[in-house]
Amino acid sequence: MVNFDDLLDDDEVPVIDPRDIFLTLERDKRFAFPRDIQTEVMKAWVDVRDQRDTIIKLNVGSGKTLVGLLLLQSSLNEGKGPALFVCPDNQLVSQVVEEAAALGIEVVEDPRDAAFAAGQKICVTTIHKLFNGKSVFGVDTIKLPIGTVIVDDAHACIATISEQFRITLPNSHEAYGKILKAVASDLKRQSPSRYLELEDGDPWASMEVPFWAWKDKQDKILKALHEHKDGNELMFSYPLLREILPYCRCIVSGQYLEIEPICPPTDLIKSFFKAKRRIYMTASLADDSVLVTHFGANPEKLTAPIVPVSSQFMGERMILMPQELNPDIEIPEIRQLLVDLSEDENVVVIVPSKQAADSWKGQADQILIGDKVTAGIEKLRNGHVGLTVLVNRYDGIDLPGDACRILALFELPEVSSFREAADMAILADSKSGLRRQMQRIEQGMGRGVRSNDDYCVVLLCGPKLTSRIKSPEGRQMLTGATQAQLDLSTNLAKQLDGTDTAGIKKVIQQCLNRDSGWVKVSKKAILKAKPTKGLSLDPIAIATRTAFDQARIGDHPAAIQTLKSAINTLEDEDAKALTLVREAEIAHHIDPANAQKILLAAHKLNHSVLKPIEGIAYQKLSAVAGKQAAAVQEIHRSRFLEAADRVLHFKGLVEDLKFEPNTSNEFEAAIHDVGRLLGQGSQRPEKSSEKGPDNLWAFSNGEYVVIECKNGATSEQGISKHDLGQLGQGLDWFEERYTKTVPKTALIIHPMKNTGPGAAMIEGARVMTEKQLDGLRNALLDFAKALGDGNVLNDVNRIGELLTSHGFTPSTFLPRYSVPLKQT
Repeated sequence: MVNFDDLLDDDEVPVIDPRDIFLTLERDKRFAFPRDIQTEVMKAWVDVRDQRDTIIKLNVGSGKTLVGLLLLQSSLNEGKGPALFVCPDNQLVSQVVEEAAALGIEVVEDPRDAAFAAGQKICVTTIHKLFNGKSVFGVDTIKLPIGTVIVDDAHACIATISEQFRITLPNSHEAYGKILKAVASDLKRQSPSRYLELEDGDPWASMEVPFWAWKDKQDKILKALHEHKDGNELMFSYPLLREILPYCRCIVSGQYLEIEPICPPTDLIKSFFKAKRRIYMTASLADDSVLVTHFGANPEKLTAPIVPVSSQFMGERMILMPQELNPDIEIPEIRQLLVDLSEDENVVVIVPSKQAADSWKGQADQILIGDKVTAGIEKLRNGHVGLTVLVNRYDGIDLPGDACRILALFELPEVSSFREAADMAILADSKSGLRRQMQRIEQGMGRGVRSNDDYCVVLLCGPKLTSRIKSPEGRQMLTGATQAQLDLSTNLAKQLDGTDTAGIKKVIQQCLNRDSGWVKVSKKAILKAKPTKGLSLDPIAIATRTAFDQARIGDHPAAIQTLKSAINTLEDEDAKALTLVREAEIAHHIDPANAQKILLAAHKLNHSVLKPIEGIAYQKLSAVAGKQAAAVQEIHRSRFLEAADRVLHFKGLVEDLKFEPNTSNEFEAAIHDVGRLLGQGSQRPEKSSEKGPDNLWAFSNGEYVVIECKNGATSEQGISKHDLGQLGQGLDWFEERYTKTVPKTALIIHPMKNTGPGAAMIEGARVMTEKQLDGLRNALLDFAKALGDGNVLNDVNRIGELLTSHGFTPSTFLPRYSVPLKQT
């Protein structure tokens, strides 16, 4: 036999061009030639391959896996190994290994395989295996070097990295108790009532440990953690945080405690940090800042992402927002529509929480959460299931082809950690908060289309979600392809304006039945999509990471100056407040007194930030100047551009105004906003100063309403002594600050209207029960719809008539929407 290997020239220059490598492989016949879009990307990469950090943006279905494998093989051929392919999870590892075998590229899954270390084979692994406190690659040292690394689906790896650099301890853990004891006095000063809830183990109560307490109690905190460093809860996270604990944040809830750094110090995995080439591949990363904040890329050396000129290689999505088509469509109607459609197609619904998922019991064929997800997804891939509910899974899930023909997202994604919850409490109405939400929404929307010839109908449901997507600011934060599909949906909405769910079902069927007109217009819309060019970096996120790195090497003055410079560019008060808190945290290390001044400045901008040690001087609430109707006109003109926007916003408020446990913050926020939208002065004293009632309204006639919200109460024996006691304390607080002579009414929102056992009667107090709250909800929606008539909004007299007829004036509100408290 002839040994053809002897005919190979050992001195031959290795093949570097990825496309040429492809042509030399013994590959499966389905891989005839690389697609044009793949060739375009690979050619662009060759020109910049010696950059340390490179971003490649390819739409789903464009063949990212093939591109990634060829780039790694090219790097191996050039002597830039070992080569590592990092995936978000094991499911995607299996897919990469399978594709590598079909291509004829040799891979291993164990990083300790000698062929990987020798640069002979590519290693395919998960982000979990790379980043953890016992990483096989080494922590703060190099055990296994990496020459070139690809992070696939980089956007889906972000949450995992945050999780890996987070300590989570249950309240049953000994260290939880020791840490809570060490900072107890500081938490009590922030809020005595919330601290009691922590002690009671309330899962919905959480408090951030003040940064001065966290820094000054480090000896006790470090010892508490060190004693259990080898336990299951700490062995994979503690080694990553032990040297930077003073620069971490700690949030305690009644059930868990979380410790997390300002940014994940991924440079502790030296092999990753020292890699010659780091390539990030993503489909839906509109904000490139996370490559700096989470992967440690140098923002000054990052160049524009490699993006193919054409976006045509993307699956087809018909995106519909039922409540944009008709604001009168209710959520139960949409749910029934999905149930009907699931008789013939696989329908997947993504909800933000387990609580939201529980409402689908009896309608869903399977509800997937935690360890049930993998098996449930496999069932969808294997055939018809019906209606599947996924809980808070917006990324890392592939639902190709018939696995998901109809995808529905219900309401806004919820936060995944206590730190994120604390930040979002501050950023909820800011551009930064909107960006975080839009990124997760877009990731969720991409679950049902996994190749360029795939198709799916996407329904975006719920007034808050619809409002975010409809807003010009939100839409601009999406990728070009998604914006193009949304623009098509907007044009479609004009033809369907005012339709009902039956009309929506008909247009959905046109997509599912492959209506030639729809297919043509959909593909044409994608061709028009403009790829996003250039880097999209958030200056505040970059400054925060830079300051974090400066602080942890002891250069606190430089870190403070970095944040000051960034703050000076901000106009958004919420973002400015949060960044001021970051500055105060660092300033405390060298000037505690100045840190408190900085924190006070932050608190003046946003009452959700920590209170300074000396507390906050309460600012009295005054009624809105002028006529109530004029105030209504002014605030509605400034907040709502279209009548539909107003209706959607009021629908969101009405959804939050419900008797349901563990929803107090949303309820109180809604009461606050209702007061403002009705032209009244409105405050949340307990939130802003940790003392006083939940809500306070100032009517235009000089009267005040002291409001205690107990929408989560479950007592069936009347209003408890504790709840009425809090209302009484709110009255005492009011009289102390406004004097006893100022007219006021005490109002408690509670399912019961009579006093419970041992509860003292409060003279003149009133109650808003389920009946009155329901009346208020209906009136608010009617009021919003009536203001949609431009002739009404432009006429102060007609607005006044509406306020009177709906019972929203000072003299009519309490008689209509409350009843006197009764003594049992």
